[in-house]
Amino acid sequence: MRVPFLRRLGRSFPGSDLALWAAGVTFFGILGIVPAVLVALRLAAALVGADAVTVGVATAVTGLPGGHGTPQALATLTATAVGLSWLEVLVALFPASLYGEGLRRGFGQLAPGDGGRFTGWRGRLGLLPALAVGPLLVLLLLAAAPVVAPLYAAGGERLALGVVVAFHVVWIVVSVGLTLVYGLVGEGRPAALPLLVGAFSTGAVLAGFLQGFLLFLAIPVEWSAPFGGLPVFGAVAALALWLYLLHLLVLVGFRLTLVLGEVHAARRASATAKGTATSPITTPPTSAEPGSPKKAACASTDEP
Repeated sequence: MRVPFLRRLGRSFPGSDLALWAAGVTFFGILGIVPAVLVALRLAAALVGADAVTVGVATAVTGLPGGHGTPQALATLTATAVGLSWLEVLVALFPASLYGEGLRRGFGQLAPGDGGRFTGWRGRLGLLPALAVGPLLVLLLLAAAPVVAPLYAAGGERLALGVVVAFHVVWIVVSVGLTLVYGLVGEGRPAALPLLVGAFSTGAVLAGFLQGFLLFLAIPVEWSAPFGGLPVFGAVAALALWLYLLHLLVLVGFRLTLVLGEVHAARRASATAKGTATSPITTPPTSAEPGSPKKAACASTDEP
């Protein structure tokens, strides 16, 4: 069953360039992900307080590799986010919503139909519910930080336990986000069951992928080496590469969700057709049928 399904998934991709679509979504992601994170952190600070968010992020980064300036970058991002005014949050929503446009355009290449009009605006508006849930997902990650960060810092067997715990937390967070994105931003929306199966299956792959990104951060290799030692270009290129690979997986996961929806719909239609074909058909008796009440009544009135 698995092999034919995987073959069907592979044959279901349209005859265009998946790598090009992922590159396009990555471009929109570069524009929108940082503003989206700023908005999520600011809303999280509005819920639990700026100090709680700052301390939570500081705790989380203690378990991350210290190379490439990762802790300093996250600390600066958090300090900037919690200090935003509400006017600045509204301004940041515009570039953040561009990410939804990019996702919808990428998903539209994998979904049947032409996508209709106002593709960009549909993608931007569809991303807003995910942005609204974003602060809750951020708080879930921060709630797990006091447990996971010491395990990462301890190393050895405790590190392995930390990887397992972090994987499941990130899996839940990413899967919830993918459920909203696939269901509200994507086209050709499947039923709830295939949507959940596709989103959580893809979320598991992405959770493992992000663990690999942490390993990449720990490798003592200068990202700026191919760029003449210019650190900004090296950091942008390295992060863009990982973001591109991530969007490849997101697009494949969306196509997987659509195929699961098609299989689910076909099975339901087949079950409905079988139920209709096997149901008994009853007809009321007619006067021509012997022994019917009407025939018996007529016979009794004809008797002398």
